[in-house]
This record gives sequence, structure tokens and C-alpha cells, in this order.
Amino acid sequence: MKQTRVHISLVLTLSLFSFMRGTCATTTSDPELSTQSMNYYIGLGGNAKAKEKLLSIIASAKTEVVGVFNDLADTEISSALIDKANAGLKVAVGGDRRNENNAGFAALKNQRSANKFLDYATATSTAAAEPNQNLKNKILATRLNFNRLNRSLKYNAEPYDGRVEYNFVVADKYNCWISTGGANSETFSTGFSIVFVFQSFDICNDFYNEAQQLVYGGLFGDEGVPSFGKFRNSKTITDPNTRFRLGDLIFNIYFAPQERPLVALVTELLRAEKSIKFASRAITQDIIADMTNHNSNRSHVLNALQYKARIPQVFGQAFSVKGVVGTEVDGSPTAIPSPWTAYNAPYNALVSGSCPTLNTTTINIPFKDTNGTAVFNNAKINSISIHCDLKTLQDAIASTSTAEFRKHPSNLPFSVFMTDVGARKPRLIVMSSDLRKRYYYDDGQSQDAEPKRTQDDLYTITDAFVIMVEPAGTETNMKIFNDFSTLVDRLFNAGGAL
Repeated sequence: MKQTRVHISLVLTLSLFSFMRGTCATTTSDPELSTQSMNYYIGLGGNAKAKEKLLSIIASAKTEVVGVFNDLADTEISSALIDKANAGLKVAVGGDRRNENNAGFAALKNQRSANKFLDYATATSTAAAEPNQNLKNKILATRLNFNRLNRSLKYNAEPYDGRVEYNFVVADKYNCWISTGGANSETFSTGFSIVFVFQSFDICNDFYNEAQQLVYGGLFGDEGVPSFGKFRNSKTITDPNTRFRLGDLIFNIYFAPQERPLVALVTELLRAEKSIKFASRAITQDIIADMTNHNSNRSHVLNALQYKARIPQVFGQAFSVKGVVGTEVDGSPTAIPSPWTAYNAPYNALVSGSCPTLNTTTINIPFKDTNGTAVFNNAKINSISIHCDLKTLQDAIASTSTAEFRKHPSNLPFSVFMTDVGARKPRLIVMSSDLRKRYYYDDGQSQDAEPKRTQDDLYTITDAFVIMVEPAGTETNMKIFNDFSTLVDRLFNAGGAL
């Protein structure tokens, strides 16, 4: 490992406050020994810096830009990507199919008439038919893949589709923009978001390797067909290294679902010595035997919180657990395809009510009977949220200094967990998703004649990132931990009863 300089500038935009931090030294595997830097921007009511920095990252690219978006609605961002493609750079984008007709994605799709931003199958077949090598290379230089492209029903029957729930852009494997929110007005102007901006070969190359599967695809694409990018369960671990040092901080980066980040989260919760605090979009059970019967399922996160909340009673040692969960709203429900009748499947059926009756919203789950007829498992209620379990735990402990949980009046588009803030070894965990399991229907006849399978076939099919930050030593500046602690406290204080 070689020595280089690193500059870390930490900016918090919770309101009108901002914070900066100076320079320090670190090691890097970047062969050019470039200066490394990191900035973060938190928006509670818009995040204008997020857009400014995203445009800056795209503008910095000299050879290649790759990006993945839950939503690309901002046409300034899509125009910047198109400009880079027109300048001859490689530009590849992956996205969530639910939002493919939003303005930014639509602008990229409009380029397809000029053989730009084609999906994997179309790009490869078009290039194969093109005799001119220069034109062939241009066709393959850009790409636009969405999870599930409505091809053969056999490979696209899963209506409760996987969700792309992270957003990032990497320029030349060195500059990258990492966001919990999409490139849209909610992130930039009105909503909550957390954005990291890195200049780091190690960290940005890790995100670049993740993006390769979604944006470029390959022979073994989603569901094994050579048609588009590799999303959710089709992804593999492309880089076994998850731990990166930048200045006096260590970043541990995991991608869902293939790197099983829930394991890292639960491990850190169990390692906590003094406290746990969190602000989470939702917390759900992860061992699911029947989504309609809460008591049939289990949650590792709940087990960890229950164990820690009992420490004062069992060991006589002080410990604090507090957190706030969001009131979830799913702005882009998934449409169930033919042969089922048109129907939207929302996922906001987890925290729509108040405890003890947390959820009364019913959903219809599609499957095929033994005759191959498309039918619904009608009027099922998703009961895998643990929010009422948190209230039960709070009531059992009966001490708000030890255990207290609240529900925020609006949705939280991210999850932040913190342990041991103010102690010697704090941890910060930022998640772009709640990592819940979702119902997964496969038309490969594996579920025929098994109605119950429509209630227990829930899998981790969400594309997401988990970033865990820890101090590199005893002299670490704790500012990032204090700033995110302020974020969690503000969200917690705005919450009401579960």
C-alpha cells in the first residue's frame, strides 16, 4: 500500500447548518496516488447539493460513466449523460422498471432510434448485424437496462418485481455519487435523502463493479436469459473486499441481496456496548413461514433489540435502545402483467395503521392452479412488520430511558442505525432500503398446486447498498457520527406513538 493525501469534507444540510473537516493522510491502492476525499449531504426537505454534486461527477468523466437509479426524472441529469455519450464516452445506466417512463429515463430511451442506450439483447443483436466496426463499437458503447423488460412471460411473470432501491453514478472508477434517493424532485427539492460523494479509487471501483452487472448485463442476465442486466438474485459477488480506509474512517460496503448485508447489521447491533438508535423506513421479519400469520415468522433485528433492551434488567448495566420507523408510502406500485387482470400491488401495506392493528390493507397474490389457470390468492394481509413488536417491547421494559420507539408522520426513504454514539467505538450504518423480503412468483411451475407457497415465497430481491462507517483509531474525529446522531434524533423527536 502506498501513501497519498486525503481530504475529507463533511457537510450536513439538515437545515441551514454546514460542517467542514480538514486534511489527513491514508493509504490507497490507487496507482495514480490521487488525493482521496469524501463529502456527505443530508437533506430533510430537499437536497440541492445532491443535484449539484451529481452533475459535477458526470461532468468530470473522461472515459466512462456508469449509473444506477431507482428513478431518473430530472432531465438535467439525463441530458448530462446524453452529452457524455455524444462526446464518445461509454455511458451505461441501469434502472427500476416501475419508473422507466419518467422524464429522465424517457429521454434516454428516446436515443434508441439512433442506436444509443439500447438494452443488452437489442444492443448485442444490433451490433452483430452491423458490418462497420466503428458503428458496431458505438452501438455497444451505451446501454440502458431495466430490471425485467416484459419479455417472455416465463421469465417475467413475477409481478411483485424486484426493487432497485439504490442510486449511484461512477465516473472513471474514481469519482462517485452515492444516494438513498433517486434523481428527482423528491431528492433534490422536497424530501429526505442522504448522499455521499467520494473521490476514491477503492470505494468508487467497488460501486463500479456492482454496476457492471446491472448496466451491461451478460449472457446470464436476469432469470438466466440473455436479454438484459443482472439484477437482484441474478447478481453475484464481484469483489470480495468490503472494507476500505479513507482518512481516519473505515467504510464497510455491502450490496444486497448477494452480500447478505443483514448479517453485518445484526452483528453490529449485537456488538453494541452502550446504545442503539435508529431511524428506519421499516423493520420486518426475515424468517417467513406465512406472511399472513405474524407469529409464524421471526426477525433477527427484533431479537437483537430485545436482547439489548433486557441488559439493564439481567446484568444491571445501563443500555439504551431507541428508534423511529416511517409511515411508508409506495409511490410506484408494481403492475401485475397478463394473464392476470390489471392490478397494482402496493407495498405500503406494512405500517398503514396503529398498533395493535398495524395493517388492514389486503393484497391479491397471483399464482397458477393445477390446470395452469392464472388465479389470485385473494385478500391477504402482509403481517411481517415488527413495529408492533417494538411497542410490546417498550411496554414490557416500561422505561423510556432504556427502550422507546416511535413512528414518524411521513415516510423515511432510508434506514440509519447507530451504535455506541459518544463511546469509544461508535458505528454508523446507512441503508438505502429496509432490506425486507418481498413476495416472488416464478412461472416455472414450482408453485403450482401449492397455494401456501404464495404466502411464504418471500425473498431478498431488492437491489440496495449498506454502508457501515467506523473509526480507524482512537484519534478519529467523531463529527460524522455526531452529525448522523443529530439526524436520527430529529427524526425521532418528530415521531409519535406506534
